Amino acid sequence: MTTDDPNSARVTWRTSHVPSDPIGQRLKTVSMLTRQIGRKIGESMGVNVTDMAALEHLLNTGPMTPGQLAEHLKVTTAAATQIVDRLERAGHVARERRAHDRRKVCVVPVEASIDRAFAQLAPMIDGLDGVIAGLAPAERAVIERFLDQVVDVYGAVAGLPSSSGPGPQC
Repeated sequence: MTTDDPNSARVTWRTSHVPSDPIGQRLKTVSMLTRQIGRKIGESMGVNVTDMAALEHLLNTGPMTPGQLAEHLKVTTAAATQIVDRLERAGHVARERRAHDRRKVCVVPVEASIDRAFAQLAPMIDGLDGVIAGLAPAERAVIERFLDQVVDVYGAVAGLPSSSGPGPQC
């Protein structure tokens, strides 16, 4: 007997695509925990998920124009302006004009905000540093190769080039 219930197909797809391999399960767990940590930091900083994504991008790549930020976030320039407005009101970013071209406005993370975000990440970073320090050179080589491949898969799905250097600078 077949069912015409559209939810049945979704449940079947989800259950058939749950990683059964222990490595796949751990990658799924790391992915879920990463999102939870991002939400936790965003909540503690008083920003929503979209604003946190913008702030995270600025922290990782450095100052950029609102237009560059819009391009990265895949939002309109008007939406990016609203995001920057909210982040600026919350004290997380500042708009700065460049000395060589006063027409160009760059969005710059505020140092106190950077410190606050990294203070929350410090226990995780320290813990990971300890785990990495305990690896033998042969283990490191295998893990690095595996993680490079994982990054390439994620990058391909995200539509990013396989070797992404620093982002656009202001």
